[in-house]
Amino acid sequence: MLSRRLFCVADPTHADFGWAAESRFLHIRKYDACGNTVNDWTFPVADTAAGEITCTVCGAPAYLAGVQPKAGGQVVACDFLGRCQAGPADANLSRLDALCRRLADIPYPVERARIASAVAALIAAVAQDPAAAAVLAAHKIEAIYAAG
Repeated sequence: MLSRRLFCVADPTHADFGWAAESRFLHIRKYDACGNTVNDWTFPVADTAAGEITCTVCGAPAYLAGVQPKAGGQVVACDFLGRCQAGPADANLSRLDALCRRLADIPYPVERARIASAVAALIAAVAQDPAAAAVLAAHKIEAIYAAG
């Protein structure tokens, strides 16, 4: 079974993501929820944030699980020409914090049941990352979704 690595902040069940490259000609690289490339490059989507992974279903930012920042706290993503962009690991954790805040605020058991498998995948994906696991613990995500 494949484990998920990408999670939409707006809805963790979304499973289609794009990464905006620097180039204005070959601009979006698309991934599935496991982080596997599904469509290499499409033509320009002008003025998207370079180096940002976003949900192609709804356009919300996405959290990338399982990346350990190198020294200096940077997460690096490279485009097909080998140009690498670094983004602060704090930005990735802040997307996780926003996702967890959203998950914790869902009051409806039916909605929690709908996204339970995606939340279980999120919990599994961050198990080896102490900083990300601390964010989940702060929002009590495991307790909320274990009961529902």
